[in-house]
Amino acid sequence: MHAYPLFTSCCPGWIRFVETQYPHLMKYVSTSKSPMEMFGAVIKEYYKKLDKKEGKETVSVAIMPCTAKKFEASREEFKRKGIPDVDYVLTSEEVITMLQEIGIRFDRLEPEAYDMPFSIYSGAGVIFGATGGVTEAAVRRVVEDKSPKVLKEIEFIGVRGMEGVKNCELTLGECQVRRKSPDGNFVQ
Repeated sequence: MHAYPLFTSCCPGWIRFVETQYPHLMKYVSTSKSPMEMFGAVIKEYYKKLDKKEGKETVSVAIMPCTAKKFEASREEFKRKGIPDVDYVLTSEEVITMLQEIGIRFDRLEPEAYDMPFSIYSGAGVIFGATGGVTEAAVRRVVEDKSPKVLKEIEFIGVRGMEGVKNCELTLGECQVRRKSPDGNFVQ
């Protein structure tokens, strides 16, 4: 049985806030790595054999909108044998400034294909950055019917966005997963 509620763990600012201000709630925080940390670990693992064969080292650089991601990359739990999964984090603003300083103009660049298999992505990953996007991605993942119609319906149940409290009810197999009950307890 899982502890309820389950809080997401994508935002290092949020995680640090819970750790320092409400440590008793940490048992409710998902143990999943953030997408940045997951990708850093995957890319280093993917290129590990080739790096060894060619005497190279893959360096993971993440470009993120938030300075808290720099702190996240330095956390001990995101290192394997002392080596971080993400080596460097640049903010979007830092990258924009660098591009402007050296005069790169995206409107004059020829498009190139992404490296395989990293050009494959899901729609759920695209919505992670929106408030409620991680929850919607989780809902999309657990529903049995993944038809475009059902996935579009999930988009309109109102999990994403800043307006009000969000409620969601799903049927998973024979189990009904529900929102917070009127008495304040989470029910299943």
